[in-house]
Amino acid sequence: MNIVQKIRASHLNRHGFIDVLVGVVLLQALKVSLIAFFCNLNEGPGEDNSRSIWVISFFMLIFAPLLENLLLIGFAAVHEKLFNRNLLFLVSPFLMAALHFRTPQNLPFPSFIRLTELYFFFYIFLKQYDLHKLEMGKRKAFLLSSALHFASNATVLFVLCLIEFFIDAETNFSAQPGE
Repeated sequence: MNIVQKIRASHLNRHGFIDVLVGVVLLQALKVSLIAFFCNLNEGPGEDNSRSIWVISFFMLIFAPLLENLLLIGFAAVHEKLFNRNLLFLVSPFLMAALHFRTPQNLPFPSFIRLTELYFFFYIFLKQYDLHKLEMGKRKAFLLSSALHFASNATVLFVLCLIEFFIDAETNFSAQPGE
């Protein structure tokens, strides 16, 4: 049995968690790479309005996955109490995408794409929570859902850092003698 088969047969992958994790990471890496290479990222706030990379990392890696997944699960619980499970996986991710939709910067791609990808990711986070909550309990299912969110945000930061490193290295090595 090779390593991929062992991972897919593991207890953690009983509802496709590892498969979803790999899919989310690859999708985010592809999306961020395409945006970075084909869109104008120079438009944005000036240097005086920029935040520290450490503050951005804290919010993206610790605060956002926990708070946003807690809100998402809260919306889903309220919706389930009021309307049973009718349209649960349609309404709750859409509410989170709508709350998350407005960003402080102009995005270099159409807003519809941003709304669609937000809805898709929040749908995945809620679906994974729902699949695991009966077996593992609500707290562990919340942590698994937050781990997916963390991996998604960490992939964005990692790809952007790699692209920035690549651009800096290209700039340094392409300079002509005497410049």
